[in-house]
Amino acid sequence: MVEVMRPRHNWTRYVRAATEGADARRGAQTGDAPVVCGAAATDPVASVPVSGTIAGRAAATLTAARSRSTPIGPLASWRKKFLREKRGRDTRTAVIEPRHRDLRLLPAAAVAWITAAGVTRLDASSALLGAVVLATLALCSVIGCLASGRVRRVAVPCVVPLAIATLVCAPASASLAARTSGPVSTAVQEQSAITAVVHATSDAVMISPDRFTGSSRFMVEGTLTAGTLDGVRFTAGTPVVVIGPASWQPVAASDSVRTAGRLLPTKPGDRAAALLIAATSPQVTSPAGWTTVPAELRTDFSQLSSRLTGEGGLLPGMVIGDRSTLDESLAADMQTTGMTHLTAVSGANCSYLLAFVFLGARALRLPRLPSAVLGILALIGFVILVRPEPSVLRAALMGGIGVAAVLSGRGKVPLALLLLTVVVLLTIDPWLHASFAFMLSVAAAAGLILFGPVLALRLSRFMPLLVAQLVAVPIAAQLFCAPILTLLQPTLPLYSIPANLAASPVVPFVTIVGMAAVALIAVAEPLAVPLVLAAGWGTAWVGAVATFFASAPGATLPWVGGPVGVILTGMLSAAIVLAVTFSPRRRTVTPGPGRSTKVNPSRGSNRSEAHSGHGRIGALLWLAVGCVAGLAAVTLWPPGRPDNGTWHIAACDVGQGDAFAVRTGERSVILIDTGPEPDAVDACLDRLAVDTVELLVLTHLHADHYGGIEGVSRDRTVQRILYSSSEPALPTTVTAVPAQQVSPERLIAGMTGEHGDGGSYGRVSWTVLWPEAGAPIDSENNSSAVLDVVIDTDAAPDVAVLLTGDLEEDAARAMLRASPGLNERGVQILKVAHHGARNGGLDLAHTLKPRLALISAGRDNDYGHPHPTITAGLSAAGITVARTDQLGTFLVSIQDDSLRVHR
Repeated sequence: MVEVMRPRHNWTRYVRAATEGADARRGAQTGDAPVVCGAAATDPVASVPVSGTIAGRAAATLTAARSRSTPIGPLASWRKKFLREKRGRDTRTAVIEPRHRDLRLLPAAAVAWITAAGVTRLDASSALLGAVVLATLALCSVIGCLASGRVRRVAVPCVVPLAIATLVCAPASASLAARTSGPVSTAVQEQSAITAVVHATSDAVMISPDRFTGSSRFMVEGTLTAGTLDGVRFTAGTPVVVIGPASWQPVAASDSVRTAGRLLPTKPGDRAAALLIAATSPQVTSPAGWTTVPAELRTDFSQLSSRLTGEGGLLPGMVIGDRSTLDESLAADMQTTGMTHLTAVSGANCSYLLAFVFLGARALRLPRLPSAVLGILALIGFVILVRPEPSVLRAALMGGIGVAAVLSGRGKVPLALLLLTVVVLLTIDPWLHASFAFMLSVAAAAGLILFGPVLALRLSRFMPLLVAQLVAVPIAAQLFCAPILTLLQPTLPLYSIPANLAASPVVPFVTIVGMAAVALIAVAEPLAVPLVLAAGWGTAWVGAVATFFASAPGATLPWVGGPVGVILTGMLSAAIVLAVTFSPRRRTVTPGPGRSTKVNPSRGSNRSEAHSGHGRIGALLWLAVGCVAGLAAVTLWPPGRPDNGTWHIAACDVGQGDAFAVRTGERSVILIDTGPEPDAVDACLDRLAVDTVELLVLTHLHADHYGGIEGVSRDRTVQRILYSSSEPALPTTVTAVPAQQVSPERLIAGMTGEHGDGGSYGRVSWTVLWPEAGAPIDSENNSSAVLDVVIDTDAAPDVAVLLTGDLEEDAARAMLRASPGLNERGVQILKVAHHGARNGGLDLAHTLKPRLALISAGRDNDYGHPHPTITAGLSAAGITVARTDQLGTFLVSIQDDSLRVHR
């Protein structure tokens, strides 16, 4: 028997309403609903005795009333699925299925997201026109529904979505106008050099090294506020991303930076309107006054934790999102085990802080309103300290709305709050729609709200309820986030769930103690030392868990990337969610008012338990079969695996670099360039099942063309190496390859060769057209070897392929003048020079008239390759373009008189 008590204070009614939903809200309003002490009072899936208690009779009466008042139909049947009660195993208890399914705001959130995705790809005038049209349609809908008298039927499906779309479009048009004001838009399109004043909005972050020199580079997000173009000063408010050398490392958020560089365009829909490649060191002016306090606190906390703890720089990341001191090996382990979210500030941090402050104030007997105000103030201070990242904004706004709901006595409906938060944030900042941090934050919150309670309820059959809830949290979040994570990293972290389970108990402790340490640093740093040490013990445990599971066998499983991988992962996650949600449940026994429940042990109980047992076994069996089938399909036949009998040319996706293979036999190729990294080209050649490289051509000696040479020789035979360069000596990367058994030869125009036996893969002949002996070479790019490759197959006409390295426009014209025969016959396939950069020009394409153009460039690379003028010029000439930054590794097959591009 559980003691039943009336609330002693009015505020407990609202707390109960916030945690138990609509049923408790009705009781809170009347003051008659009982409050059950213990876990059952706060946990939506906790069990309370039914028979023989006032609570049980009240619940039964409410159930009976609902059954009388609820009409029978599809909606009632769906509602009944989630209100069904589950009889306990050992005691006569009733567990009500959790309900957080207020979907009325779902269309509004979907409209806001779709509108944001569309409007951010428009110019300012088009966005404004769209806002006016949408506002007009909304007004007409309002007039129509008022005239017809069907306000509710028309307003919800018509007026609300149109109004939401208008709210997103209107401010977005103003932002777009500010982004392109002044001469910035023209300067970006012309890739002009400017002197710029940039207000930094992020700290400098190290990115991949320069592909030519190998030197370190740093990225800074900021706003271009002023500058000088062609001697004329201008002001602007354009968001930019700055890429600078190592001298940019000290730049911090809120700094004002003066530099010079070249503006490059970004993709439509990107938050940054331009990419600024800095050519000079920054002249930094740091802000003064109170605005520097958050940055100083962050720095002081990071330095103190580095001195006192030896946990690899994890503590600043878990508390304030500062990953600058995080050890690289530990960061890799966190990524392998799916624990990277712990090193970034997320909604969980906001929730822990808000709950700690609010409940702490209530424990000190402060009234509700002051406690809520303290919680909100702490949340605002936290957001200022860690900076308003998308996930933090989502959690902070949702927490603030939740507090307002509790104070108003309306209770808290988590899904409705989440959807309202999405609408509000996308209205304020439409560019959040493309933020992976925002998408992951929303997906994780949706998983915890929609699936977490259901999963906890199912797991409670096999384990204590508290343990079931702890297990359900990482599983629900992982299932809902998995499709998005596939876009970022196409692997499956096999031990993600057990690793997160092992680490989760210390995460709230680290967050709260760490934030207390930050607050004490502002007062007196010595007072924070014990707290930093205590929090360091917690992060040491998290690091040990990550290292342990990352070193376990099969820590990550390869998965399919791109849209196909997202679809497969989404289908697998959906199958698991549906299997758990709709798994057979034991029969519900609901006593009437004042009645006791009697079960015949010889009939109903055994039959029900047997049915439930068989249902559980069947559900688990189907779940296991689905998981095994999905993994087998991906492992044995991953989409994109090439059919080794159908391709003649392969463009390897090696990032920002070149690596092209021309097939000469079943397992042999001619390879032109190696890309920047050994692992990438090695993986590509493995997929192509290549064990012999008959000829390796290094078109020139820039690292993005020769840096992967060590990967080419892994478990393969390289029979010959040719190279071209304006430099007298080879780099050590080429000469130091241990497996190399041949000496590289410098090539010149006129060299020829032939490979293949004329069988299934034809006969491949090649001729070097450039560089000519004695020709003046003014740059390494213009020393690029140009190869004219002809593929002769019996089943199709000869196909000519021109491979051009990084040849620039002036050298391309000289090469054409020196090769009149090439001008006359043209080519069928052209490898576009210099990754599609504008300085490669379009002369080769216009003169040789290829049917297919190949471009190798890294996805979202920092150089803006390929340039829009190049791709637009190729398309205008009727030339099909295939790009590695869009397709990944792709293949070209020669079939009759056609060229087929496939993956």
